[in-house]
Amino acid sequence: MDIGDLRIKAESGNVAAQSILGACYLDGIDVKADYAQAYHFLSLAAERGASRAEFNLARMLANGLGIPRNPSRALSLYESSALRGEFLAQIELGRIFSSGIEVPRDQEAACRWYALAAEQEGRVEDCPELSEAKAYVSKVR
Repeated sequence: MDIGDLRIKAESGNVAAQSILGACYLDGIDVKADYAQAYHFLSLAAERGASRAEFNLARMLANGLGIPRNPSRALSLYESSALRGEFLAQIELGRIFSSGIEVPRDQEAACRWYALAAEQEGRVEDCPELSEAKAYVSKVR
């Protein structure tokens, strides 16, 4: 990945580049992990409705990665991202509600989010998260 080119595009306002570059800094992909840079670029992209950026920003807030933990803001961003079809956000919400992390355990809400994720079969690669969603839904329904 050409980080220099990505940075130029991100700094010129390209939302996709902001989201990708933020994720690179968050996870240390082709650059040294830098939470301040991750937060900067993910925030720019999330403000403009990029669902993957919202998801990654929610991860930062949920886990206190370079910023203070803010579980309620993280939950809000996960929900916004999930409603826009972000598969990993749907999975994370299923996990949150099924285990009662930061919210009361809610099997119905967990099933709803996992079902949305499971409906993406064929649009996402077969992965452990998809199997997790399908297994939860079949167990509950």
